[in-house]
Amino acid sequence: MHQIDDELNALFVKYKAAVPDPDASANFMPQLWRKIEARQTLMLRVRKLTQVFMGAAAAVCLLFAMVQVAPSGSRPEVHASYVDALAAAHPADNLAALGIVPRDTDPRTK
Repeated sequence: MHQIDDELNALFVKYKAAVPDPDASANFMPQLWRKIEARQTLMLRVRKLTQVFMGAAAAVCLLFAMVQVAPSGSRPEVHASYVDALAAAHPADNLAALGIVPRDTDPRTK
């Protein structure tokens, strides 16, 4: 048991020699905080850059969504169905020559 105590005391002596006592001056805590903040500065910059990037990405996505939803007056045929496009291309009076007439003007129904 005495040998273990001697080895432990020798270890403590080596530790005290390797690690000096911290400076107990009035600037000890401010210097310590400067060191801590210097290490955290990079992470804060990365965090702020990430927040700015995510905000810009959200704004761009919202802008694209608004462009997709907003009606465009220049090309209304784009929003028409296939049947609507055919009806616009072939008015009812052109179809009468082919024997196709609207129901409300069909003489057999009257």
